[in-house]
Amino acid sequence: MKHAGIENRHSDPLYAEQVRLLYEGAPLAYTVTLINGAILAYIQSALIPITVVLAWYGCLLFATVLRALVTWRYSRVKPGRDQVRFWNIAYVIGAAVAGSVWGAAGLVLFPFDSIAHQVFVAFVLAGMAAGGISVLAPRMEACVAFLLPALLPLAVQYLTLRTPLQTAMGVMTLIFLAALSFSAWNFHRVIRTSLHLRFDKLELEAEIARRERAEERLFQEKDRLQTTVSSIGEGVALIDADGRIEYINPVAEQLFGQRSQHALHRPPNEVFDCFDDQGERISTALEDCLLSGTPQKKQCVLYDKDKVKYVVEEIATPLLDRLGTLVGAVSVFRDVTEAQQLTEQLMHAADHDVLTGLPNRNLLMDRTRQAIARAHRKHGSFALLFVDLDEFKEVNDTMGHASGDALLVDVAKRLSDCVRDEDTVARFGGDEFVVLLDNLTHQNQVEAIANKILRTLREPFQLSAKSATVGASIGSSLYPRDGLDAESLLCHADTAMYRAKRMGRNQIA
Repeated sequence: MKHAGIENRHSDPLYAEQVRLLYEGAPLAYTVTLINGAILAYIQSALIPITVVLAWYGCLLFATVLRALVTWRYSRVKPGRDQVRFWNIAYVIGAAVAGSVWGAAGLVLFPFDSIAHQVFVAFVLAGMAAGGISVLAPRMEACVAFLLPALLPLAVQYLTLRTPLQTAMGVMTLIFLAALSFSAWNFHRVIRTSLHLRFDKLELEAEIARRERAEERLFQEKDRLQTTVSSIGEGVALIDADGRIEYINPVAEQLFGQRSQHALHRPPNEVFDCFDDQGERISTALEDCLLSGTPQKKQCVLYDKDKVKYVVEEIATPLLDRLGTLVGAVSVFRDVTEAQQLTEQLMHAADHDVLTGLPNRNLLMDRTRQAIARAHRKHGSFALLFVDLDEFKEVNDTMGHASGDALLVDVAKRLSDCVRDEDTVARFGGDEFVVLLDNLTHQNQVEAIANKILRTLREPFQLSAKSATVGASIGSSLYPRDGLDAESLLCHADTAMYRAKRMGRNQIA
């Protein structure tokens, strides 16, 4: 009931803020749209008639210009809450049109005689869809309106070709669409939660301000201001026109390990030890604000007396007198260490499997492409092992999904123990794992590691009070013998794995 009350109380401002975030991120998204569209049109013009390419890009340009005009109008109108629904519908329609134009690329710019150009179309559409989430996530209907028409035509196109590879590409496109939709929903929930917290904070600050005003009647203006600044939960520092510190509050004292009496009348660079991510000393926003006369915002890294690192966000504002003369600047310091750690955790979750903690498919593909680049540069080689558990379904059926999950976690650990630190073990999906063996030159090296994996996985798994035994079928591919790109190498290893299964399982092919 409490959560529902918060939702109802914030529903109107939340909706308005979500729509504002949509339009705020629109200009950059439109620019990227036109650039990527131009690149796609240029590459595909080698195989697609130029009239078709120009017609498609003309539609993209026309749709983007219309969306830009709507965005410009929104910024000029600055609509009230009673008009927000109209502007949300306008944006969603624009997103659907843009998604349809991109989806059309999967049909009209799809050459049937060039796998490379087909993959390039898929790559661009996947990139646009993935990038669109960060802009469209404030409103879930905007995500759906863009993602579905952008990716479904490509999936249908692949599935209608009826070749094994292209059917697989079609299925993978549908899986990618589902994964993007799930990611968009999670991102949307994070944004909603953040906005709720912001509105709650604003309400709390308003309540504090109302109480403080009742107390301020008993004090002179200077005493009231100092009391207010000293009582807030963020660090505050004030400098004069000469760049000397006039005041720091207790939170700022704690942040920077400086007592107020030692900081007064000294320049900020002697009091605040601020560093960038590389450990280089940097100026504070307070100093930059005084030099430029404009508001400044930056992040810096601080170290306490125990050398523990934490991150502080600083917002500095110039102070002007009645004549507009710059008389100083004030900064608010906020400890954002936990928020940054949460962001890093979210970024880690995007590239790692939730259950096993192993790299997921996206990170595997990225590392495979890096391995290809290294091997090409050094004229070296590497291998991929596609590992599929043979009796996993029986464990799930007889012992339950919890035991199946525990087995997968144990399998991930055993696979990691079988390879070197520079190798990569990834969970590809379900009971499928892929091992990237970097800098291997001979097939016998690959077979030795694969046999080690088979022996390790044949050992019984202890699952609660019971034990289970599973096997594995392993398919391998070697760069550059079996393929020159990540998709080809993975496809070859996958095919080899199925060949191993047909040979009787617990085999290497």
